[in-house]
Amino acid sequence: MILVDSNIWAYYFDSTLAEHPRVKSPLERALRQDEAAVNATIVVETLHYLVKRLGSEIGREKAGIFMNYGLPLYSLDRSTLVLTAAKLCQFGHLGIGGRDASILATMDMKRIRTIMTHDQAFKRVPEIEVIDPC
Repeated sequence: MILVDSNIWAYYFDSTLAEHPRVKSPLERALRQDEAAVNATIVVETLHYLVKRLGSEIGREKAGIFMNYGLPLYSLDRSTLVLTAAKLCQFGHLGIGGRDASILATMDMKRIRTIMTHDQAFKRVPEIEVIDPC
């Protein structure tokens, strides 16, 4: 399983971005192989980006496509939030913020070791694999 970060989804759905061609094939491969997953933080960030950047009409259309992939969607329950705080304390010095810590907590709880992201802070976190197609 690969947790796919919101920046990858933004690059994928926004074909005007220079990163779009670089993420298209790796993300589509993960989708075809049913390897892609997200957490609630990633979904909210992606939806926000789509509507803000692409406008309400196109943003809603792309959001519908995104939401209909049927990806595993991991919630942010109390235990995930407690672990998020711990990850923030553990890795804050590496540039990991609250959003990133919630992703690391999800990965830990779901035993996911791989993230697809362009966020450089994740590359400094030990014991996870980062796929950066950009």
